[in-house]
Amino acid sequence: MNAKAVISEENDIPTPRETADLFGHEEAEQVLINAEASGRLPHAWLITGPKGIGKATLAYRFARYLFTRDSDGETALAAGGLFADDDIPTTEGSLYVSPDRSLFHRVAASGHGDLMTVELKVNDKGKLSTQIRVDDVRSAIDFAHMTSSEGGYKVIIVDGAELMNTSSENAFLKVLEEPPAGLVIIMVSHNPGRLLSTTRSRCRTLTLKPLSTETVCDLMGRYMPDVSADDAHELARLSEGSIGRAMSLASGDGLDIYRDVVKIIGSLPNINGSAVQALATKLSKSGADDAYYSGLELFRWWLSRIVLASSRGAEGDESLSDAEREIATRAAATAALPVWLGRLDQAESLIRSADTLNLDRKQVILSLFLSLA
Repeated sequence: MNAKAVISEENDIPTPRETADLFGHEEAEQVLINAEASGRLPHAWLITGPKGIGKATLAYRFARYLFTRDSDGETALAAGGLFADDDIPTTEGSLYVSPDRSLFHRVAASGHGDLMTVELKVNDKGKLSTQIRVDDVRSAIDFAHMTSSEGGYKVIIVDGAELMNTSSENAFLKVLEEPPAGLVIIMVSHNPGRLLSTTRSRCRTLTLKPLSTETVCDLMGRYMPDVSADDAHELARLSEGSIGRAMSLASGDGLDIYRDVVKIIGSLPNINGSAVQALATKLSKSGADDAYYSGLELFRWWLSRIVLASSRGAEGDESLSDAEREIATRAAATAALPVWLGRLDQAESLIRSADTLNLDRKQVILSLFLSLA
């Protein structure tokens, strides 16, 4: 089982491979449709953009669409494939394939013979691996050289491509450099700068933009209808156009945690030790995973705002309210920009290491907030 499946099961939210609809990325869809229709479809794509905006959902939509075509650009119906009469797209100018069709169910159930996904795996102990291993990549390379089971495109989706370690990425370069005919590779990454330049150069990059506040609010209403309209709007603002982040914050009592964080940040250059202790205790309780990760996201959010305020002032930061601009400006004035940049780098390093090294969560939260003094 993969990480996104675990999160989705806990929150009753469909995974990207199970999601039929995609909102806010119509231009990107048209780029993919036009590329396939041109008869010169690039063999490798790199879909980038912030976390939680629909990159993996777009990858699976494109894969399903490709399975309705043959590798010569004709529809599967014309090609006479095994499932041809069932799997023609129903919306002109869209990658949409109806969830009523067998193709959709086979992709959702990881049962399509021409699709392979490379991603982080959850082991038998329920722990998520921190890297995409070379064994996973080698399996994908073997898959790439197999004959198509349905006579059309074969697709490999690498979800979280930046998580390949050096060995696995170097191994995957072989198939990127010499792809078999009819193979399409879709790499998904929110941090493409971590990929080798040779990997990036072999792909056509498609960058997705953050979703609008209106779109995030609409999606919150669809997936989390119990969240009030006012709270949904506030979560959309804090998520910076990421529906995934907005839902994560909602699941982890993000708005309550946000108020706690604001109180602590607002006291700078002083640190309210008791408030930090209380927050660290709340976020590190057993079973409080959602709250803990919400706390980390909100700490990052505020530290980034302070860095921006130190660099160019908070007046032009439309993500902040008037009261928040005042807090960010006051906090930024307590140290020079290089100091704030150093704190941001240290915080990111600690957050990355926390799960990898199984660090004590309470100490992680304490260290992050006390580092601001």
